[in-house]
Amino acid sequence: RRPQRCRAETGLRLYPMAMPTATATEMTTATATAMPSATATPMTTTTTLPVATATAMPISASKPTAPIGVPLSETMERVLGPLDVVSVEQTPRGCIQECLGCSARSEFILYGGYREGRMSHNIFSGVGGPPAADSFGQIGHMLEESPFFPDRCFWSGMRKLQIPIRVPDQNGEEMMSLTKDFSLPTHCIVHGDNGDLIIPMCCCLPAMKTLAPDGTVAGKAQYVCDQYLFVPKIKTYDADGNKQYLVRPDTCCAGCCPVCECGSGGGNCLYMPFYIRDPITKAKLEAGPGAKGLPAQIRNLWPGMKKECCTSADHYFIAFPAGISSATKGALLGATALLDFTVFEEKQGGCLIVQW
Repeated sequence: RRPQRCRAETGLRLYPMAMPTATATEMTTATATAMPSATATPMTTTTTLPVATATAMPISASKPTAPIGVPLSETMERVLGPLDVVSVEQTPRGCIQECLGCSARSEFILYGGYREGRMSHNIFSGVGGPPAADSFGQIGHMLEESPFFPDRCFWSGMRKLQIPIRVPDQNGEEMMSLTKDFSLPTHCIVHGDNGDLIIPMCCCLPAMKTLAPDGTVAGKAQYVCDQYLFVPKIKTYDADGNKQYLVRPDTCCAGCCPVCECGSGGGNCLYMPFYIRDPITKAKLEAGPGAKGLPAQIRNLWPGMKKECCTSADHYFIAFPAGISSATKGALLGATALLDFTVFEEKQGGCLIVQW
């Protein structure tokens, strides 16, 4: 019965568009004059029904379609949609593994808004005061899935991994996931008699894909190698492969060197914010109102004396550009994980080391 009903509804939508506007009496009269009287009565009954029914169903009642290539996830929209800022805290794991030279699985906790209470000292100086800390609570949990041997022992900076992002409810529903294929590291260190030589790598560089729960690609973050070899930078792409943002710090010396900024206390005296920029003009983008006047950026934070001295765990916050979709916010979460993997984790030995 259902296919027959669907065909009838489709016909009724198209029928008044194909026919001129006319009343049932006019249609009956026109039919009767064009055909013999023996058939006029049956045609009167069958002609008046579609016109009366078509006026009861407007054409605008059809459901709008989603943009091509953009996955729809109710959980992603519910969790990330109202947020302008997300805090990302890495938890210390695998101390024994790291002492043996292996990399532990990365684990992160996601919070809505500015999580760190010390942000009032090193972020919001002169901006009008900090927002309430932990205003949205925990919104997600990330735990890396990758084999211990040999990936995290012998080529941790090149390993293949997957990071599901789950919401902290009873069922642990998956909001999205991040995936990275096997790649080369961002640089190679050559040990020689006269010192170490750092050689940037410019092929098979790391990339992080953001996937919806059904496996649809929501976005991609790619580490970039260009003429400015010693400036770390990441480009993000949408679901259709179009460039969205350039994520890199400010530079000096004609763009050859990254610029660090000075904080105003709270332990984070020197930091390097990775600003989210227009990929063409390189201009910094404005963040949403929840960022309290800060430009859109990804920033590494001071995790505290205990974590800084005893572990390699890092803390970040992401100030999203204003007016972006939830799928784009998911892609920027992937860019944050890629920054941790390529910039802040490789400094602990994740790069390729060659003895010369």
